[in-house]
Amino acid sequence: MRWIRLIIAMLTAKFKKKLSGTETVTKTFRVWITDIDVSVMNHAAIMTVLETGRIDLMVRSNFFKVATKNKWFFPSQAISIQFYRPLKVFQKADIHTRISYVDEKWIYVEQKIERKGKIVAACIVKNTIKKGRETIPTSEIMKELQLEKVPTFKYDLMKTYELENAQMNEKLVDNWDK
Repeated sequence: MRWIRLIIAMLTAKFKKKLSGTETVTKTFRVWITDIDVSVMNHAAIMTVLETGRIDLMVRSNFFKVATKNKWFFPSQAISIQFYRPLKVFQKADIHTRISYVDEKWIYVEQKIERKGKIVAACIVKNTIKKGRETIPTSEIMKELQLEKVPTFKYDLMKTYELENAQMNEKLVDNWDK
């Protein structure tokens, strides 16, 4: 079912208004019966729904088209997510997605799922753009997309996020047995 959501997101984004920059995009979804464990939407399904929000942003900003032309791919280096409230079968909710910070190597995307004005989940995704093993500088990406203004102010949340990722990497990757 995951692939159905992703394909639908990609197709419907093609018919939506194109983005003129780094504005916030909102996408509504409904919890499917296949998304639930016992009675609430499971975390894997929430991650898939968040991915549909990022796909919507990439298609509407013309990034997919530019990436395909240049043979770029866009791995996520890290995703940090917090879950606050459950979603039940057939409930509707909104995904809000925006680019929150860009430096020479990384593009940080913030997302939240909201239902009736209350936050259900929120996440930060750290992405880079690659061609083979080469990392494409974000300045080249922004030039290709004809984006002149991107958020370059590294606010405290981004600094904390990077510190926590480094600490987790050190413990889980470098010092697993210690």
